Amino acid sequence: MPHKTCASSVVSLAQEDRSILELPGRRPRILFIDAYDSFTNNIIALVDQSLNADIEVVHIDDPRFSDGSGVSFLSFLEGFDAAIAGPGPGNPQNESDVGLIAELWRLLEGSLLPVLGICLGFQSLCLAFGAKVERMNEPRHGIVTKIVHNSRSIFRDTEEVEATQYHSLHVDLGHLRQTRPSGTHDTDLWSPSKACPMLEPLAWDCDDRRNGYVLMAVKHIERPYWGVQYHPESICTNHEGAKIIDNWWNDAKAWTKRNKDDRRTIRDRQSSALQHVSGMESVFPNDMADLVNGLSSVDGPEHSEVSWRAVPANGLSAADVCEALDLPVDKLILLESGLRPDGQPVRTETGRYSIIGLVTENTTVFQYHTQSQRLDVVAPHRNNLERIHSISNIWDFLKCYMQQRRTTGGPSSSPFWGGLMGFVSYEAGLATIDVDPPSIKLSDLRPDICFVFITRSIVIDHVTHTAYIQTLNGQADQHWVEDMINTIPQIVKRGHLQPETSGSSNFVGPRREELPTEQREELNRKEVDLLLHQSNIMSPDQSKYCRKVKECQESIRAGDSYELCLTDQTVVKVPTSPPKLRFSWNVYQRLKRINPAPFGAYIRLGSSKNGVTIASSSPERFLSWSRDGTCQYRPIKGTVKKTPELTRADAETILHSSKERAENLMIVDLIRHDLHGVVGAGNVKVKKLMQVEEYETVYQLVSVIEGQLSGSHNLALDDLRTQEPCHARDAAPGKSGLDVLAASLPPGSMTGAPKRRSCEILRGIESNEPRGIYSGVLGYLDVGGGGDFSVVIRTAYKWDQDAEEIEQPDGSKKKFDVWRVGAGGAVTAQSTDVGEFEEMEAKRDSTLRMFTEFSKKS
Repeated sequence: MPHKTCASSVVSLAQEDRSILELPGRRPRILFIDAYDSFTNNIIALVDQSLNADIEVVHIDDPRFSDGSGVSFLSFLEGFDAAIAGPGPGNPQNESDVGLIAELWRLLEGSLLPVLGICLGFQSLCLAFGAKVERMNEPRHGIVTKIVHNSRSIFRDTEEVEATQYHSLHVDLGHLRQTRPSGTHDTDLWSPSKACPMLEPLAWDCDDRRNGYVLMAVKHIERPYWGVQYHPESICTNHEGAKIIDNWWNDAKAWTKRNKDDRRTIRDRQSSALQHVSGMESVFPNDMADLVNGLSSVDGPEHSEVSWRAVPANGLSAADVCEALDLPVDKLILLESGLRPDGQPVRTETGRYSIIGLVTENTTVFQYHTQSQRLDVVAPHRNNLERIHSISNIWDFLKCYMQQRRTTGGPSSSPFWGGLMGFVSYEAGLATIDVDPPSIKLSDLRPDICFVFITRSIVIDHVTHTAYIQTLNGQADQHWVEDMINTIPQIVKRGHLQPETSGSSNFVGPRREELPTEQREELNRKEVDLLLHQSNIMSPDQSKYCRKVKECQESIRAGDSYELCLTDQTVVKVPTSPPKLRFSWNVYQRLKRINPAPFGAYIRLGSSKNGVTIASSSPERFLSWSRDGTCQYRPIKGTVKKTPELTRADAETILHSSKERAENLMIVDLIRHDLHGVVGAGNVKVKKLMQVEEYETVYQLVSVIEGQLSGSHNLALDDLRTQEPCHARDAAPGKSGLDVLAASLPPGSMTGAPKRRSCEILRGIESNEPRGIYSGVLGYLDVGGGGDFSVVIRTAYKWDQDAEEIEQPDGSKKKFDVWRVGAGGAVTAQSTDVGEFEEMEAKRDSTLRMFTEFSKKS
């Protein structure tokens, strides 16, 4: 889907006097003015598919037209056949919210071009020609209604329209509101009002009791301007509602033919457009390319194929393996699928595999800090490397790093052969969309992006009961592979008993205490419970949280956001325990039992005094992509806590309410936007829309969105290192899953929409407190080309340096670890403050119980 101006065609002098739209095979050239909305790419995809158009996107505050460089927006417009003024947050009465959109309505007669305004663009059009734009009594976000139209202009040959609305403001033309049912409307409803004689109404929402008649579409009587309040691109707007794009373009062509200016030749238009297009993409720095090359000589795989063996693993859990190898006492990354008591996955379609990433002393580590824009690289036999780069360069670097290590020959049934495993914080996501993250203390000690390059891994398929032993180290690691081939069957046979291993393995950690498993576990339970009894829990204050909900709703009513995902964190302080107790590992085991979910994770990285521990049991996949390029999102929006009295039918009724469906729909449309921006028009499908799924502690409303990557995914490093700086976008002939990941952060289910403005609003409402790892994503990038990331929810985490010394009643001081448990929910205009607080508590408690529910044997 082209978003940039294409090279001009060579035309003869004889062709110059022809209408520019009459050239055979010529694609329409349309300018899209983006007001930083999170649905923009969906509109572009709809226009591309409907009109086969070349579309260029500029933002409302494009610096080329406001930095004093002398570039004329008027001359820039001459390069286009038409323009679309897009939706966005804010109020059209605020110049900064509409920017260049307002310039479209000020064009002189000789400079006019057809324009379609959508939502904010529609409101700006009406405001420019005499209408009032006012707050609605009740905002309409994610609401689908039937639209009454007059079957004229952009609604000709159109049947019943069901349209999605995303607006807090409405246009008042000065028409008398009427209350008679559809089909008996007075003809004056379709006539211009005295206040706005140049605006002809084309459609209304007549079924809104709270707001009265709401204007849905207009056309200008003399100028080539049309506008719609609703969103034709939404997944829930029907085909009839999307017809306006084709009808608008036909009207635009007719207007252009009637009003063509012979002085504006083909050559003038095409050269004008080419003159003012300038690349805005970031440049991949040469020292980044040097770093990738240097690392290739250190940690690149010896062979282009994975060395692996498969062994039977009936009844084997990832915990069995980790316990047997003493992995929890040291560095470990475990991505684990939750299991039912019978050993089957809780949700096979998303949680079939468990992946154990073995972190050794030779593992390469990447850590990026958003506040200082510093990339730290710790690689074997190399000094710690520190480089300063923007976050966009980090994604380019990781993409290039992984593509240089692209590997074949691994088991097709294993989703992970080796590669990068780790996490991306919420603040790293903010930096990706140019929102300044909150300043935090000790920021240099807490990476916002942390990945380790895993060369040894064990993957358990809980459906076929197979364990895959895998290494990227070739023949040098065959002794480890043989050790594991002998060890895994012993673990299966003996349960949690320590297996005998050969002394040749240089990885297996210290041997466990020589106690029978049951005795050791019983002691651990008692000691863990003793610590938990001494813990201190600080929860969000209900009155403060409810006040924040109301602040969110005020921003929504002002038109600044459609939905705001408010969050807060509970702090749990637990006495610091000796490593041999493996407290973190033991409470993670409790979390799995209490709240089994498809995306469990236990991550322990860093040194003993400067590390991070993450215990997660997330139900939500953020993004996955297969080795053949199929991308999938599974957003969750809409939650009902399970109670003994609540049936599934009850949950279905609640979750299919207008409020819950509106929450989910907004995120679905936002994700479609993120995905369209990478994979292009025609490559995005909604496979499941707002269906109820059951989990251990809640019912949730889930949707599934998929997209297909195409083209080459290989990025040659030499293409990034030219004498003249080259744009990273132009250097890559194809997009990868990592491009989709970078384009989608932070997760839309944790922000709201439009994403950028919503994140800015939330930063203030949440008192500039960082969310940290919570609301981010964790997962892996596979050397075979795949990837899978979950949203960091239902998660507890701690940084070692957060530990506090707390004075005890006897005057002594005791050291406490500080764990954080985040939770929240999507606030809409239909929310209640108490209801949002209760939803936050329900989500939080599913994780908090790992600290508050003591073992039955203690």
